[in-house]
Amino acid sequence: MNSILAAIIKFAILHLVAIGTIGSVVIFLVLPWTVRSRDVEVPNLVGESYDQAVTLLYAAGLLVADDIEEKASSDIPKGFVLEQSPPADFKVKRKKPVQVTLSIGDQMVEVPDATGKMLQEVDKILRGAGLRRGRVAEVHSDQFPVAETVIAQTPISGSMHQQGASVHFLVSLGKRSKLLLMPDLRGEPIDTVRSLLKSNGLEVGDETYKSEPEIRQGSIISHQPEAGDRVHVGQVISLEISGSATTRTDRGRLISLRYRVSEEGEIPIHVQIVVEDERRTVTIVDSHYEPGTLIEKPPLRVFGEAAMTVYENGVEVQKKDL
Repeated sequence: MNSILAAIIKFAILHLVAIGTIGSVVIFLVLPWTVRSRDVEVPNLVGESYDQAVTLLYAAGLLVADDIEEKASSDIPKGFVLEQSPPADFKVKRKKPVQVTLSIGDQMVEVPDATGKMLQEVDKILRGAGLRRGRVAEVHSDQFPVAETVIAQTPISGSMHQQGASVHFLVSLGKRSKLLLMPDLRGEPIDTVRSLLKSNGLEVGDETYKSEPEIRQGSIISHQPEAGDRVHVGQVISLEISGSATTRTDRGRLISLRYRVSEEGEIPIHVQIVVEDERRTVTIVDSHYEPGTLIEKPPLRVFGEAAMTVYENGVEVQKKDL
């Protein structure tokens, strides 16, 4: 009887040990593996339609968050996913809701009118409209005498513009000074002087020509008013110009330009060809050529006496009248 009881007790003990061993395996091996297996990667939803995003999430064992946000975008079409949280490839537990933000497409806003307002006010006006300041150009303006006043804008007020885009402005520098200090124009080419005077609101008056060997033909010998005098906008300036009597009416003539590069050596030669006449000096060639190359240029119009000078590798090799 005692032996039977001992056998039963032994069997019970072995049974308990087996159950404990199996429990330990479940606790330390199976259960952690089961818990880890619940982690899944969030799929990439950006650029997908809402329906496709839902399908991808469900296939991955995830859910879509109820509070769907919306934002304007010029890159992502309306109704497609613009942003997501957590991001793609992020590991999360199964059934976790994923937040998506859908694009509402290009959101257009009306451009406010900034004309006549000070530039420092413009940023606040633009922010209120969902826009931002772009390029700013400046000019003198008698119509807008206060500096930094907006003269014009692009796009114009009242037009529809994409939210967040730039609006560009033309701003006043104030009135142009009525009194100017006459610059020294002596030695300057007549074409440059005409342009300079006009850009400063001055008029070109009498142009007289005089032979002056020390001043290049077509350049200013003297002018009235003289350098340093105060002149007003619209004043007429008289010019004395170096050159012959024909310089003023000479319509010029066309000349053909040809030059053969020296044949010595095997490496390219740096060639410069400069033409000077009674009105200007112009470089018509400034490049490298193989030895012996024939350089031909389209006909060039010159005025009065003209000459061509050729340089090879910085050394003058030819000069001739044209």
